[in-house]
Amino acid sequence: MKEFGILVPIVTPCTPSGELDLPGLRAVCRDMLGAGCDSIFVAGSSGRGPWFSRQERLGICRTVAEELGDGRPLAAGCMASGLPDMLENAHAMADAGATIAVVTAPGYFNYNYAEVETIFARFADASPLPVMIYDIPGFARMTLSRDMILRLARHGNILGFKDSTGDFERFQELMLALTDRLDVYLLQGKERFLADSLLLGASGFVVSMVQIHPAPFVMLRQAVRSGDAIGARRLQTEIGHLMDLIEGSFALRPETSTFFHLMSQALRHRGVCENLTLEHEGECPTWLVERAVQAVELCCQMCGLPA
Repeated sequence: MKEFGILVPIVTPCTPSGELDLPGLRAVCRDMLGAGCDSIFVAGSSGRGPWFSRQERLGICRTVAEELGDGRPLAAGCMASGLPDMLENAHAMADAGATIAVVTAPGYFNYNYAEVETIFARFADASPLPVMIYDIPGFARMTLSRDMILRLARHGNILGFKDSTGDFERFQELMLALTDRLDVYLLQGKERFLADSLLLGASGFVVSMVQIHPAPFVMLRQAVRSGDAIGARRLQTEIGHLMDLIEGSFALRPETSTFFHLMSQALRHRGVCENLTLEHEGECPTWLVERAVQAVELCCQMCGLPA
């Protein structure tokens, strides 16, 4: 399995009225890269990609490309409801500095598995960028089959997969099937399975909560790389407590805006940037502000850092 490291599905700072905060975006990039994360993924769900226009997404991509410089991968969401728009997104993102096109199963229409596999293959045939396929049933309304993934892994322009299914047994099966493929990435997309995935030899991970505070996530990866499985599992247990807090917040307030409020308050508390939420999402409830601060403090305690 080819190593990738920590790919950050970056949030997109913006004003409440929706204008991009590009200095804030640069600040988040510098925070993540300075802490030891390896690369950035723009215009995903954490970055509110579907909300912004194509031109806005291109501005986001260009800004992050400037921060990354040469040599670091820049993954860009090219998701759409149909193949023509997916390909137009890929060409535009390539021109804006992206080096990897990320796609999910297209939404809106109810496709079967054979149809989705054909769409992925046709996209990879024509994409100007190498392709990472993102399996996220919560948004795409389907879980890609193991056999489909293994067939697509043989395509010359598909370089890897991000698994956000939460099905660790299936992830293990994919790891076993792809273990000898030194040209393919397999990335874990769920915070609760990071240590076990890396210890098995996964390429890396892509999780949004790294932006609450990157230190424990970077330390976990370093522990695995240095052979410290006990240290990695200790950090994983602590990250599990963090996820209990986060998931408990979603149980109380299931709206998507809960995520943006949490991230906005955490990044504000750490002095990174000021705002990620839009006017229609309202004021952040006091209890959610408190939970965001508590989440940052938990991350600091894991690593022995001042809160």
